[in-house]
Amino acid sequence: MKKYRGFFFVFIALLILTLPVTSEAKKAYLFFGASSAASSHYAYVVGAAKAINKYTPDVKVNVVETGASVDNLTRVKAKEIDMGICSMKIMYEAWQGFSRWKDNPLPDLRLLWLYAVGIDFIVVREDSGVKKLEDLNGKKFNPGIRGSASEATTKQIFDILGVKPDYHIGAVSDAVKAIKDNRIVGYVKTGVGTQIDSSTLDIMTLTKLRLIPLTKEHTEKILAEIPYISFITVPEGGIKAMPNQPAYTMWGRPIGVMCDKSLKDDLAYKLVNAIIKGKEFQISAWPAFKELDLVQDPADLTLIPLHKGALKAYSDLGAKNIPATAIPPEAR
Repeated sequence: MKKYRGFFFVFIALLILTLPVTSEAKKAYLFFGASSAASSHYAYVVGAAKAINKYTPDVKVNVVETGASVDNLTRVKAKEIDMGICSMKIMYEAWQGFSRWKDNPLPDLRLLWLYAVGIDFIVVREDSGVKKLEDLNGKKFNPGIRGSASEATTKQIFDILGVKPDYHIGAVSDAVKAIKDNRIVGYVKTGVGTQIDSSTLDIMTLTKLRLIPLTKEHTEKILAEIPYISFITVPEGGIKAMPNQPAYTMWGRPIGVMCDKSLKDDLAYKLVNAIIKGKEFQISAWPAFKELDLVQDPADLTLIPLHKGALKAYSDLGAKNIPATAIPPEAR
C-alpha cells in the first residue's frame, strides 16, 4: 500500500508542475511614466493605472515618477518605460524633429489617449513686484518641473519674447518651498484643466499670489515662431480659487499618453478600452477628465498619429471622420 501511496504523491507533484503558469505570471507588466509625485498629473497616472489594472486582468501597470513630458519621451525611446504622459506640443516637436529634437526625431511616436486640455499658469508672489511678463527679467523664477513640457515651452517662449529670468531649476516640491521662503518670485505650473493645481493651492494657504497673463502682442509674436501652439483664455471669474481674477490668457495644449509604435496592437486596444471603462478612477484623481469626449477628442485633437491599436479601439467605439493626420502609416 505504501508503494502505491508513493506513486500517488509523485503523480500529483508531476501534475502540478505541468499545470499552466499562474495568471500573475502571465501578466504583461507595463511601466507608465508620470511626473513629479507632488504634481496633480502624477495623481492622474495613478488613477489611470488603477483603471487599467481593473479592466485588463492580463496587464499590470507600474507607475514611474519622472520629470514629465521631455523626460518621458527620452525614456520611451530608451525602452525604460512603455508609455508616458506628454504635452501634445512636445509630442509634435519630437515626432517632427523640431526644436530640441532636431537631431534626434522620434518618427515612431504614437498617441494612445488624451486626458486633459491643459493650461500653464505663470504664478508669482504678490509682493514680488512682478505685474507683467517683462518684470521677470533678472528675477529668480522656476520655469516648470525639470524635464517637463512646461519647462521646455516656457524657456522657448521666453526666448522668443526676450524675457530673461534667473532660472531656478528643480522639482515641484523645490519650487513650492522656494516660493514660500521668498527665495524665488514664482513658477510656471500646469493646472488641472483650466484650474490651478494642488501645489499652487498649497502655496496660497499662507502666501498671496498673482497670475501673469500673456497679452495680444505676446501671442502674436509667439505664433509667428510656433504656429502649432494653442492659447486658452479663461473668462473672468473662471478660476475657482481666484474668483476676482480677470480674463486670463496663457498657452495651453492637449495632454495625453504616448508610446512607441512597437507597443503590441492588441495591448494598445485593451489599454484604450480600459481607460474608458475605468473613467471613475481618473475623474476622482483628475476632475477635468470628465470634460473630454474620450472617443472623439483623441482623433480630433492629436497632432501626431494614433497608435494602430488605439485607432481600432476608437473606430470600434464610434469615432467619426478620423482625420488622415491621426491615421498611422502602418494602418493605411
